[in-house]
Amino acid sequence: MVKSKLSRLALVAAGGAVALATAAGPAIAEPPAPVADLGNKSIEEAPRDEAEMRNPEMAPAEARTGKEARAEVAVHDYKGRVVARGGLHIRHRPNTHSKILGTLPYGKVIKIECKVNSQNVDGNPRWYKLAHHHGWVSARYVVNIGPAPHFCHKH
Repeated sequence: MVKSKLSRLALVAAGGAVALATAAGPAIAEPPAPVADLGNKSIEEAPRDEAEMRNPEMAPAEARTGKEARAEVAVHDYKGRVVARGGLHIRHRPNTHSKILGTLPYGKVIKIECKVNSQNVDGNPRWYKLAHHHGWVSARYVVNIGPAPHFCHKH
């Protein structure tokens, strides 16, 4: 019979260690699962993503030729539809205090070059620069057709 608390604690710890070793034993005893043969591929060569193989535009920019990189700009024809019932003002700058250059009718499909954050219009701070025009429209009144445009680059 165990007489001291320290002896009992040591006995419990030893019993726990034996139980743990017994439970882990079968897992340790199993041989490792076979590994697929990678052939002669070096570790530095990462396999191309499936989407990248189908769409070369998704390849890293340095992997594309100059022609492909220039074509990328043409691929992104961002479009939107005007949803302002009374029409949408085209502004000289991306804010409502800027000069009105014209108006787009409801339902008109527009081409968008890029977007910026500027004056908040009804909870939306985005403004779209029109492609082939020097004007801006509030994104609050444009529904994107396809992907949303990228942010404008400063020149």
